[in-house]
Amino acid sequence: MKALVFFLMSTLSLAAMAYDGTVNITGSIYASSCDVDSNSQTKNIRIGDFAANSFSSVGDVQGNALLSITLNNCTAEIAGGAITFSGDADTDNTTLLALSDTSGGGNMASGVGVEVLDKDGGQIPLNSQSKPFALSEGDNTLTFYLRYMATKIPVTAGNASSVMYFDLSYQ
Repeated sequence: MKALVFFLMSTLSLAAMAYDGTVNITGSIYASSCDVDSNSQTKNIRIGDFAANSFSSVGDVQGNALLSITLNNCTAEIAGGAITFSGDADTDNTTLLALSDTSGGGNMASGVGVEVLDKDGGQIPLNSQSKPFALSEGDNTLTFYLRYMATKIPVTAGNASSVMYFDLSYQ
């Protein structure tokens, strides 16, 4: 009987062994936000078709395609915001978005990246927050421009597509 009690006690003590752990929880509670209009959640923007030899030196640019993002139902508590455009950076100029084979067809252009500009024509470096902009109560349309910029010479012809994401922060 003593052996049975000893066996049961040793089994129970093994089950009582445990490790302590820590769970760190982060987040925020915000008063309100804006809704990104459904037509702005996924956009297809065509910058244009340009000859490879139209880029004669690093820094040459072509195109000026409008990118508008509409925010709906912004509340009065939101005075402004900032936007961060993210994606794969060009290896020769990390402020630009790299080209990517979005169609899977290969035959990619090289020597160019996609530059993002604010409404005043100032560059918004990729993966960096824009300058703050004002938002008013109700609906707002944010205006940006996209263009190709030469990152190395020679630029080679091919598909010049890419994928970019955006994140809004409110102030």
